[in-house]
Order: sequence, then C-alpha cells, then structure tokens
Amino acid sequence: MSLIEKLQKIEALIEGTSSEGEKQAAQLAKERITSQLEKQKEDIEVEFKYTFSSYWKKRLFMCLCQKYGYSTYRYYRQRYTTACIRVSEKFLNETIHPEFLRYSKLFEELVEDLMQDLTNQIHKTKEDETIVANELEFTGMYTTRK
Repeated sequence: MSLIEKLQKIEALIEGTSSEGEKQAAQLAKERITSQLEKQKEDIEVEFKYTFSSYWKKRLFMCLCQKYGYSTYRYYRQRYTTACIRVSEKFLNETIHPEFLRYSKLFEELVEDLMQDLTNQIHKTKEDETIVANELEFTGMYTTRK
C-alpha cells in the first residue's frame, strides 16, 4: 500500500469517526505520513546539467560525484566540458555544490601560484637587469641571408 492510499484511508477515518481519541490518533498518523511524503519529494532525483569553463573543473566535479556514489554523463554531441547528473536537489545544494566551490577555489589558487612561480623562473627578472631601449650600443656584426 502506498503512502497516498494510507493517507486517504486516514482522512476517511478522521471524517467518519465520532470519538475524539480516534480523531487525535488519526491526525497524528496523518502528520507522520505527510512528513514522509515531504521527505520523498525532497529525495526525488532530478537531472542537472553543468557546463564548466575547463576540463579540469569538470574532472573535479566528476570526482566529487563519484565520492558520493553518483556517476556523471553527457549526451551525444554535448561538449566535453558538459556533465549531467541525476541527484536530489537538496543533496546537490547542501553537499556536492558547496564542496565543489571550495575545492575549485583551492585549485584556482594553486594553479595561480604555480603559474607565478613558473613565470618567475622563466624570466628571472631582477630590477638591476632592466634594460631601457636605446641605451645600449650594439657592437656585434650583422649577417644577412641571401
């Protein structure tokens, strides 16, 4: 018997009884069943589509979904940076999305630090090595190709 059928029987009991004790017990049972129905509404899985700016963010999202037992997918002809997931909205908003935002921010900060270090190592710029145009004379010889 489904919860809706139970609820209908309880409502019929409330209307058909004349005893106050039975009405109160039926009201409490009705409240319990309606709360169970509300929970089921929250737990209904819905499809969500995410489009990410980079493949690395998509991989981060996929790993978080797999951590909680969900698998991501994409439809034919969707971009590689698109991920779809079937999950309840409550779980997505309270668990996966905040964790994704936190890890995404950490990832971006890490990449920014790595890029800054890499560019500093490549250029090895120092203040005393700064060359101002037209202050140096060229003493080498030019060769031209024919």
